[in-house]
Amino acid sequence: MGYLRPISLGALLAVGHAPFNLWFLSFSAICLCFLDIVKQRKRSDIALYVMLLGMGYFILTLNWIAEPFFVDFRSHAWIAPFAIFFISVTMAFFWCAFSYIFAPFGARWALLLGIATAEYFRSFVLTGFPWGTIASLFVNSPLGQLLAIFGPFGLGLFVFALVMYLIFLVETKKFSSAVGGIFVLSLLFLWGFQRQNHEVFFTDKTILLVQPNAPQSEKWDENLAPVFFNRMIEKTEQANDVNLIVWPESAIYKPLNYANELLDAINEASSGVPVVFGALRYDESGNLRNSLVLNKSSDKQLVYDKSRLVPFGEYLPFAGFLGNLGLNSMVNSFGSSFTKGHGADLIEVEPDLYFQPLICYEAIFPSILRATANRADLIIQITNDAWFGRFSGPYQHLEILKMRAIETGIPVARSANTGISAVISANGKIIDSLPLETQGSLELAIPQALKPTFYFTWGDSIFFMMILSLITMRLIVKRYY
Repeated sequence: MGYLRPISLGALLAVGHAPFNLWFLSFSAICLCFLDIVKQRKRSDIALYVMLLGMGYFILTLNWIAEPFFVDFRSHAWIAPFAIFFISVTMAFFWCAFSYIFAPFGARWALLLGIATAEYFRSFVLTGFPWGTIASLFVNSPLGQLLAIFGPFGLGLFVFALVMYLIFLVETKKFSSAVGGIFVLSLLFLWGFQRQNHEVFFTDKTILLVQPNAPQSEKWDENLAPVFFNRMIEKTEQANDVNLIVWPESAIYKPLNYANELLDAINEASSGVPVVFGALRYDESGNLRNSLVLNKSSDKQLVYDKSRLVPFGEYLPFAGFLGNLGLNSMVNSFGSSFTKGHGADLIEVEPDLYFQPLICYEAIFPSILRATANRADLIIQITNDAWFGRFSGPYQHLEILKMRAIETGIPVARSANTGISAVISANGKIIDSLPLETQGSLELAIPQALKPTFYFTWGDSIFFMMILSLITMRLIVKRYY
């Protein structure tokens, strides 16, 4: 087996992600993978093929992982290529392992069921890392609207199953059935296109998003940090009659416990309008937390602590071993790991406006948005995408928020330190945004939420039912035909 071919097909599959957004080439790559993998007869060869496919896919998809290591270039740049390679191999190994499990079903079934189940499990094993899922390749296409039905894991499985079915019909010369399959696919495209372009309705609530544009290498500089803070103060003072003002992650440059002077400035600038901002804080036990604060007045604050922490960025896995290698300095500017919060929450701005907070990395986990007793009117993400560079990371992060909107039927507002700040409608349409690496503000009416989607109601049980149905179908066919 030639190694270059599956690696190249994996890279072609990845071009559906931002900033390329060539989802139709990803669809073509899936077709080519199903046509190519049948050449592999042995179980080990099938697994190796999928492993190489995954390496090509993840190396291109996750290239932004190198960026944080370049912030402190002299200390950490040497780690960048090892980080990309190690993480890509780890993610590809999930594909490989599950394809090996399903290989007795046949090469194509191993590809279908192996990648689908791997995509689910890599989202939960250890801390989980569901970035760059197969479903996210199609978020900008009409097929992306199927996230509202199947969710992120079910959509990836559906697309792979659809391709395999169409190839089977063509190869067996069942052209009448193939025409029927293409007709169904066309109907799905039409439905998705209609939903994608559906008119967006707005509430009578308005929001102001503030983007200070503080480069990561300068963000914590004691001379420059007040400059970035004052940029946000100025934009807040210039706000019109809004219901909510949102600043990005870690917006204030002192821990919340020692930031009374900064809080006074925020209260004065906002003139009583509630302000959401990110801050580091020490809890009652002295633990460091990455928090979102809703500042309603000088004496009323609501605090949400980030519950999904970034490995190496906010806590150090295998701290004893890696700390001896001098990697403690990578965790954060305070040199110690964060403590995670209690989990998903809803925050009340007004009696008829509740939002669900997400801090940066938490947005990649779809389950967190279904973990509250009640449904939010708005999802608010605060983030510092300065870590992600300027090529693919910030754009992919924005695409993930579009997925969360489509899956839940809930609009999203995100304030990003260096961009891209945006308001996203409940069907995944960007209403307006601030470009990467610019300072400014965005004042918009909040879009209306849609009715709870099928996925929001049933969650990943849809995915499990699809997997079980396909496995049962394959076992029946293998036994009787």
